[in-house]
Parts: sequence; structure tokens; C-alpha cells
Amino acid sequence: MRRLLELAAKLAFSLGLIWYLAYRMDWPVLGQIFAATRWEPFGGAVLLFALSNVLGTAQWHLLLRVQQIPITFRQSLVVYHVGVFFNNVLLGNIGGDAMRIYDIRRISGQASGGVAATAMDRFVGLFSTCTIALVAYLVLPEVHDLASMLVPIWLGLLVVLGAGVSRRAGLYFEGLARRLLPASLADIAGSLRQSMGAYRHRYGLLVGIWFLSLVVQLCRVLVYWAAGLAVGMDVPLGYYVCFQPIAAIIAALPISVGGLGVRENIVVKLFSSLGADANLCFAMSLLGYLAGILASLLGGLAFIFRRLAPAESR
Repeated sequence: MRRLLELAAKLAFSLGLIWYLAYRMDWPVLGQIFAATRWEPFGGAVLLFALSNVLGTAQWHLLLRVQQIPITFRQSLVVYHVGVFFNNVLLGNIGGDAMRIYDIRRISGQASGGVAATAMDRFVGLFSTCTIALVAYLVLPEVHDLASMLVPIWLGLLVVLGAGVSRRAGLYFEGLARRLLPASLADIAGSLRQSMGAYRHRYGLLVGIWFLSLVVQLCRVLVYWAAGLAVGMDVPLGYYVCFQPIAAIIAALPISVGGLGVRENIVVKLFSSLGADANLCFAMSLLGYLAGILASLLGGLAFIFRRLAPAESR
């Protein structure tokens, strides 16, 4: 019952934010924008998101192999796409991770390794997202103020990384977290540290995975850039690199349904600050989200037709 109430509250929050934003739009102008949409760039956005999913599979597969999980790349591809489908299409933004962990347990009989690899996958993705945005801030001086939002997150991730690769530092920070943080948050910090322990001394692999993750996250920024081209937005790519990671990080907070409403309001606010028309910004955000949903439908098909052999029968 509690989960249903939480979901209802998130859904109401998302719908409220969408209504608030839609109320401020000029609907005749918005209709003209969608009528004049160029579908070639939008198709490119869908393909870019699909490409990011394939590359994301490769990243997650490498992390799974470090955990000694016996899984083929084809199985990883199916499981990863199912997870993306649950994250982007269904109500919730962590359900896909739970599905990935569940499927890994079905395949390998192991749960902890799947949790560790999936947590590390999330960590690397967040670190790469922040890194891309911070590099862009260095070359776009008019948005330097936004860096103050991501620098603390990026530094915090560096601390977590240090805690993961150094056993002594990890134990120290875990003890500190248990003294200063609520038990639930301290447990999360401890689990994340332990998940990174398997990757200790695998520095070459971690660097390779990080570069792969940078490409994945850049592809997802390019999804919105292509959506902007589709609706006729004349904003340089660098600003998408600056703004989209902020929207993605805030939208990932568990306060809405899949970030819906939160992401659109942030995107409109940030791009409007450059003088871009709010109606164009709203249309771009919706098309970028739609591109992700369409690419995620492959995961829905994979969920229906998948055949994952349990570990016992392998």
C-alpha cells in the first residue's frame, strides 16, 4: 500500500509539473512546431539512443565479467535492453536495475555480483556525465555559474572512487558514513564501496570502461541535440553538453515518474536562459524523451521473447 501511495504521489508530481509547463506554452505555436518537425534528425535521435544502449551493454558486460559471472554478450544485450525498457517506459526509474539484477541471478545463480556490477555501472555513468559537462563549462564562460552545481557531485564521486580502490580509505570513509549519516544512507555507501572492491587493481580496465561510458553519455546528449535540430532549434552543441547532464542528474532523483516533468522544466529553463524560444525548448525535450521511449521498445520485445537459461541448465 505504501508503494502504491508513493507511486501515486510521484505520478501526481510529474503530471503537475507537465501541466504547469504546458499551461505556459503557446499551443498554436507548439502545434506549428510539431507540424514542421524534420523527421530525419528525429530518426537520428532514436538511432543514437539505440547505439548508446548497445555501447552501454558492452560497458555493463565488462563489469559483469570482472565479477566472474558466466554470461554471454548476447545475454547481456537482452538483459540490458529489458532494464532500459523498464526504466524508460514503465512507472519508475530503478525498476530496470532490479530487473537486470533479477535476470543475472536467473542466469548465474549469483545475486551479489549482479548488484555490484549494476551499482558500478550507475556510478561510472554518473561520473562520466558530470565530467562531460564540467569540460564543456571550461570552454563556455557564460555558463560557469552552473559548474557550482556539479563540482560538489563530481568531487564526491572522486571520494567514493578513492574509497573503492583503496581498502584503508574505504574502511575509513565507511566508518565515517556510519557515524554521520542515517543508517539507510550509510548502508548504501557501504554497499557501493564493497561493489567497487572487485575492481581494485584493475586500473586499465576501469580506464577503458570510463572512456566507453563517456561515449555512451555523449550519445545520449546527442539524442537531444538531434531532437533540437528536428524542431529547428539554433543552439550550439556545447550548450546541450552543458545542460543535458544537469537535467539528467536532477531527473534521476526519486521524486517523479521516470523524471517526467522534472526534466522538461529544467531543459526549458536552461535553454530559455540563452534566449531560445520556450515552445521550441519544450518540443525538443518531448521529442528527446520520445526518442528514448521508441528505442527502449526493443527491450519490451526482448522481455516478451527472451529465453534465459538458468545457471543449473548451463
